Amino acid sequence: MYLYFLISTNPRRYKIGIGKRLQKRVAQVDRTTKGNQRVLIAFDMPFGARSTETLLHRRYVRQHAPLRAGSGKTEYFKPGLWLLEAVVIAGAVCLGQWILVWMSIYLILLIFLH
Repeated sequence: MYLYFLISTNPRRYKIGIGKRLQKRVAQVDRTTKGNQRVLIAFDMPFGARSTETLLHRRYVRQHAPLRAGSGKTEYFKPGLWLLEAVVIAGAVCLGQWILVWMSIYLILLIFLH
């Protein structure tokens, strides 16, 4: 599942969301929301995308700025430096998850091939 950050052009807002099919989800949000929606960055997370999204939504509740209409309208936030921190957190969580996945595969292969 993907954890993604979208940028909305009118009004300028940032969306933190999740979806299994990134392009389909972005197109759906773009069709139903005022302004253009573009992917700022997306992370393909092996697990925990929903809990990471929840963590970020709670952490940046003070920047919360929902839109009036559209798919995912409650997941928008005001512009600010918090976005850099949020992307770093999401990237670190994603990297950690992939390290766990590949380390497990490596250990299993090591055990069976030894």
